[in-house]
Amino acid sequence: MKYEGYILSNSYRRLYKATPVNIHTQQIINALCLNEHEQLPLADIIHALACEDNLPAVYQHYPRLAEKLSAQVADTLKLALTGQNAAARRDMQLALFILYQSHLAEPLSAQSRNQFDPLLIQLRQTLESAWLENEINAAAIPLPDLCVENIVAELTALWSAHPTARHPLFDFLASEANETQINYFFKSDSALNLLFFDLVAMTLVGSFPETRAEISHNLWDEIGQGSNEFTHVNLYKNLLERRGIALPDDHFTHLYEWQGLAGYNLFMAAGVTRQHYYKLTGMMAMTELLDPSQYEKLVVGCKRIGLSDRDIHYYSEHISVDVAHADGWLNNVIVPVCARHPAAMAEIYNGAILRLQTCQHYYDYLLAKLRSLSAHTASEVALTDTAVR
Repeated sequence: MKYEGYILSNSYRRLYKATPVNIHTQQIINALCLNEHEQLPLADIIHALACEDNLPAVYQHYPRLAEKLSAQVADTLKLALTGQNAAARRDMQLALFILYQSHLAEPLSAQSRNQFDPLLIQLRQTLESAWLENEINAAAIPLPDLCVENIVAELTALWSAHPTARHPLFDFLASEANETQINYFFKSDSALNLLFFDLVAMTLVGSFPETRAEISHNLWDEIGQGSNEFTHVNLYKNLLERRGIALPDDHFTHLYEWQGLAGYNLFMAAGVTRQHYYKLTGMMAMTELLDPSQYEKLVVGCKRIGLSDRDIHYYSEHISVDVAHADGWLNNVIVPVCARHPAAMAEIYNGAILRLQTCQHYYDYLLAKLRSLSAHTASEVALTDTAVR
């Protein structure tokens, strides 16, 4: 079941079908505050609160809610980050996903009204800071001696030396993947591709005047240089339509395990949290460096199974455009930022590390997932992926 684009657990779905949101919220919170034996997923609780029409009444009725919820967040983080528990990792990332989505929600919705609820913000900050710190530590990439003169070279070297730049996922897509597997890749690639305009727009807010021309040029390319037909969102939707892939409201985020959610959440964390703005510029540069060579291999695989140039216009355009975008982010955004604020260089470099790290996790997962698919499972995959959630 889908509710406002969010992903719910099976227990949540069964409960929600029979109950209005306000009663459902009461049952969720009762389970948290009164049931010491069964723990609901953190994401289910966060979703109930984020979608609640009257949060002040909830807090008044359950004075221990913040205490109980903070304890569950701590337990989830311990399992996810220390225990490396995959289910806890997904629960953590799904909770963050729900919280970040309030920044994109329908303006008249409860999610929008609860966007800056103090408890939800506190929980997000706790989850986010622990996760990002864990990712940087796990990457174990030492920070080089950075200066304005070498920041571009150091970022380029980081990209070229990282395993993500040569990930076997794209060799598999080029030479082995069948139609079912490539269609699944398109589904998995939907969420960030369809969000990218918003992400670029987020880098424009509060930017330095000398960087705005480059960022605006990126936005102009994202909207097809004024052509509605060639705006990148429509190019991607056209690809899905031509492949017979129905796009669900959640843009296939229901397919994601923790790895896919982490990649999405990283961009949203940096986009909506001002303290991570410099990280976002490093992430953008890495994305534009990664895409061209990887998309070249993807295009080879698409043509191998019979896709036309029109089918793959979205990807083929990015092969050439992103080379220029990478240079622009590095030299026309990052260098001016570092000239103004040398302390930003560490943040930019760490943002680049985080992007590479989350990509590697996701590509590892996706390659294993694609290899698990075969032609005889095509109908089963189609039914699963387009089910109403």
